[in-house]
Amino acid sequence: MIVDELTANGVVEPKRLFESPFTDYAPTGPDMLFPDAEVIEIVGILRGVKANAVPAGVA
Repeated sequence: MIVDELTANGVVEPKRLFESPFTDYAPTGPDMLFPDAEVIEIVGILRGVKANAVPAGVA
């Protein structure tokens, strides 16, 4: 689902992981599916993608 969102929008804000459609599968968010360390890593990756995908000064 994250890949689909990245493909459609170019970035995924970490807060999106706590919204539908993600919460349709894990009502309390990604921490229901992944250990805390993996959630932190996923968020870090999403932030890295955004930092590299959005032109400077636009974010």
